[in-house]
Amino acid sequence: MRPDPETVSAHRRSYFGTFSDPAAMARAVGAIDPGTVGPYPIRTVRKTFHGTFARATLDRLSIGIGCFAQGIPQTAGIANVHTFMFATEPAIVRRVSGWTLGWQQIFHFRPNEKTATSSPPGMPWAFGIIALPFDVLATQSRQMTGFDPDVPLNDDRMFQVPETAMARLIALMRDTARLARDAPWILETPKPVIALAGSIMETLLTCLTQGNLRQDRGALGRHRQIVARFEQALRECPEEMLSLSAICAATGVAQRTLNLACQEFLGQSAMHYARGRRLDLVRQTLLTSDPAETNVTGVAMHYGFWELGRFAQAYRIRFGERPSETLRRGAGQGRRMDRSIHAGIA
Repeated sequence: MRPDPETVSAHRRSYFGTFSDPAAMARAVGAIDPGTVGPYPIRTVRKTFHGTFARATLDRLSIGIGCFAQGIPQTAGIANVHTFMFATEPAIVRRVSGWTLGWQQIFHFRPNEKTATSSPPGMPWAFGIIALPFDVLATQSRQMTGFDPDVPLNDDRMFQVPETAMARLIALMRDTARLARDAPWILETPKPVIALAGSIMETLLTCLTQGNLRQDRGALGRHRQIVARFEQALRECPEEMLSLSAICAATGVAQRTLNLACQEFLGQSAMHYARGRRLDLVRQTLLTSDPAETNVTGVAMHYGFWELGRFAQAYRIRFGERPSETLRRGAGQGRRMDRSIHAGIA
């Protein structure tokens, strides 16, 4: 389901929308930066969903502010830029790749990395996101707390921010959202945009320089390495990763540790993620095969799907069509659609 036309306001430099479909809202959030892959909802939302989201391009800053009535779990691939996320309402939290992000905290994502986010059951999530190129931050501040602004991060960071600075940043984000909703023409005008971008950048730097950098727990670093080994095993021999014991043997860790690491950085269990990867490989094969010479059953069984009814159902849920429809659509058109919808997920 797409957002109703009357609930969307899209302009060259700004966007505002209300949503009843979490996948549509996720696509709007992902458009903050073209290098971002996703985000993608991990599970189907069974309750009525409602969300709002605004974004704007302010000089070289990309800004987003939104809220979910229920904080749905998602995965995403972070772009190769500085990306900051924070809560815009008190008394709510979000799990982000093993961290707990709450009030008066700013999460600084590791670039070019997968991330998984989730909320406690029934809890909403209201958030702001700021993305900016590495050189912008390096130019603005040579004395950033906790990292060299000239060098991309090699890990996630969390800042505990003073109340006054955080309140100022959230107020500026809300001003941006109101303009995107009520007066988008202002965000098309160069001088107000430059002034607003400067205020947001200055306030973000204040938050980071006055904030306390929280150190990563050693376990998170180890878990990230485990997930990297898991991903490598899936790339090298996906058709052999058919059981939890096989995956544990390939990664060299116990089941409990593997699943904990996968929940933190992939948002799902190891077996669930591996099955999704195998579904993606089935789809890739079908999209590049000759329908006259290819049998869906044979492709599914090659990647370890033996209960074909459940395979077909899982495939339809993941891709929105039956595997036979994928095969019939033709290799050329299929490859283009697959890159635009599912790039980076497999």
